[in-house]
Parts: sequence; structure tokens; C-alpha cells
Amino acid sequence: MPNTSPGPARILGEVTLIMVIPMLGGVVVGLVLDAQAGTSPIFALGGLVAGSVTSTAGIWLYIRMRRRP
Repeated sequence: MPNTSPGPARILGEVTLIMVIPMLGGVVVGLVLDAQAGTSPIFALGGLVAGSVTSTAGIWLYIRMRRRP
């Protein structure tokens, strides 16, 4: 039976994308909202928190998906 599990490089790439994209996206959206509202860094920090929560949920779902046979 062939080994069909992904290699470490693929897992590292997937985890990096799951973590970086939501956090970076949240910060970018927050910076845009800060520029429009004339505030700083309220929305950027809120975007970072929202992105971190989303990343945590994404990693949790990724682990659950990988653990199922």
C-alpha cells in the first residue's frame, strides 16, 4: 500500500497559508478602515485579532481533517 500522506514541506506550506493569509488580510482591511475613519491603530489591531481567531479556527479544522482515517 503506497504512502499517500503529504510530505513535511507541503504540510508546512498549508499551515503557513492558513495562518498568514487571515492575519495579513485582517490587518490590511483594518488599515484601510483606519485611513477612512481617521483613526489609528484601532481597526488594524481589531483586524489582527480577527485574523488570529480565524487562523486558530483554520488550524484546528486542519488538524481535525488530517486526523481522520
